[in-house]
Amino acid sequence: MVLAATGTSQAADFVVSVVLLAAIAHAGWNLLVKLGDDQVLAFLLLNATSAVCGAVMWAVAGSPHVAAWPYLAVSVALHVAYNLALLNSYRLGDLSRVYPLARGLAPLLVTGGAALVAGERLSTVQLAGVAVVAGGLASLVWLGGAGSPGGGRSVLLAVVTGVLVAAYSLCDGLGIRHAHDTVGYAGALFVIESCIIVAGLASWRRRVPGALPRALPREWLRGVLGGALSVATYGAVLWAQTRLALGVVSALRETSALVGALLGAVFLHEGSARRRVVAAFLVCAGVALLVVA
Repeated sequence: MVLAATGTSQAADFVVSVVLLAAIAHAGWNLLVKLGDDQVLAFLLLNATSAVCGAVMWAVAGSPHVAAWPYLAVSVALHVAYNLALLNSYRLGDLSRVYPLARGLAPLLVTGGAALVAGERLSTVQLAGVAVVAGGLASLVWLGGAGSPGGGRSVLLAVVTGVLVAAYSLCDGLGIRHAHDTVGYAGALFVIESCIIVAGLASWRRRVPGALPRALPREWLRGVLGGALSVATYGAVLWAQTRLALGVVSALRETSALVGALLGAVFLHEGSARRRVVAAFLVCAGVALLVVA
């Protein structure tokens, strides 16, 4: 594992704590988007904030190493597709159903991808932990019942979102190791990705006369706060990917699905939190296997 190069178990514990905090914050900004009346505007504002934050990071740290740019270019395309899939899945389905499925798919896919293209090998116990985490997160979806709004289309979009999460996680995990600077890589990614999304969504919204001025006063605070949280959480994940195996970071990060499901149940009254207790134990057990192995 990459972590072996950093030295102590205390360093490992710190990295794990950072990723888990990022997971909680990630679920938080997704809740902010879902709480809004206008998800399109929320995504527009979120990405505008992300672009501003990224510009500051890029200016301070400078550009990433030239070897990282091919990964960065692919990652931008994957992130744009991810944002569109996530936006439409939220327009059709419940947070507590869409979010866990989208996030729960990623650990298994990232672990398999890292083994194929990065030569990473996890122990048998760690592989079991990844499988248990993914199973626990996926079960959150089916425990929620099949009658959520959007039906099959929201589930399909959630699956597509999960595949894109795994793809960009793997791509960025490799790119950040060629960049030689986490802040510069993250800043460039946020600026390029977010500018594309903002331009596209703004163009689409202009087709609805007067919609933007009417919705802006209601949505701007959620969008800006969500953008700041988005930058902080993914920046932390990129940093962690230089210190832990990609599959481990992905599995720890996707515990956000548990938080998202509970937030959906509490704040959006989606499903029953009681039904998610078994899944929560599975997730915790899987994380424990990853951390102590």
